[in-house]
Amino acid sequence: MRGDSWEFDFRACAAYGLVMFRSVFRLVSRSNTTWAAALVALVVACVGNSAKQPVGKSPASGVISKWTTGEHTIVVGGLERSFLLDVPSDLRPGAALVLVFHGYTGSAKGFRKHAGFSDLVERHGFVAVYPQGTVDSRGNAFFNVGYSFHEDSEVDDVAFARQLTSQLISDLQIDPDAVFATGMSNGGDMSFFLASRAEPFIRSIAPVAGTMMVKGHESFVPKKRLSILAVHGTDDGITKWNGDMENNDGWGAYYGVKDVLDLWVQGFDLENKEVQNLEGIPAGQNQIRLHRWDTAKDDTELLFFEIQQGKHIWPDHLGRSQVTLAEEIWGFFDRHR
Repeated sequence: MRGDSWEFDFRACAAYGLVMFRSVFRLVSRSNTTWAAALVALVVACVGNSAKQPVGKSPASGVISKWTTGEHTIVVGGLERSFLLDVPSDLRPGAALVLVFHGYTGSAKGFRKHAGFSDLVERHGFVAVYPQGTVDSRGNAFFNVGYSFHEDSEVDDVAFARQLTSQLISDLQIDPDAVFATGMSNGGDMSFFLASRAEPFIRSIAPVAGTMMVKGHESFVPKKRLSILAVHGTDDGITKWNGDMENNDGWGAYYGVKDVLDLWVQGFDLENKEVQNLEGIPAGQNQIRLHRWDTAKDDTELLFFEIQQGKHIWPDHLGRSQVTLAEEIWGFFDRHR
């Protein structure tokens, strides 16, 4: 692992040394020799144990972990999976975790540079993780959300995301109720896919140019209330606005944008709807229509940014030129912790 360092761990030393102390105490008689031997055992335990433990530490917070900013791997279902991490230097216990999924044929490294979350991690104190998809029979990186040409794939990306999240929650003292997912295209599909599982571990999602496949969602009803910020362009030529129920493009049948939104709006019984054209967007740029659903029952919210004549892209911003899309998404996640 990158970024490992060697540090003297007093807490581990004390705990391990206490065990050694008690063991020595039982084995020797109650005399001065007892205390001398026990003291020696404690010192040896401290030095020896600290020398065995590579750790990475956020200095101000005291969170100790091998998971530092950079590239890492874990084994899931016998398969080695890689991911990138952005960890703030001042990581505090109870921080949020944002999973950021790249698109089909993409990479964690490339999307990390493009998405814009790395710049926010240090400022806002959350952890960003960028899972890397596996390679399919066509030689392209993907996340398995049920495309028709992945029907024979046994890759379980939900298990990957779940195990990765559990590991980071444990080792980085992440708030388990502040885990979020976002992504572009196949990564947006993956965000929807995680939220639609029988036992979702995600608090909110922000899919961009994402959709839901028909197969597996024919009678879909959300199992967990969560909030959604979605972004889609009306002229998206890849994840089409009206969907592809006849599977003309070979991905498998998938719902149109409005049908996907209806699945969640009806599933959450959101009764309030507001629609507004965002103001201040210069002429010649894509205009944006914001749709919002909520309810008086709780804080569940669905925001949908409809980008007029928008293509299959991760836009720089959503109308406010001084606020990046990543900042909009993080602000949404932070409101729904």
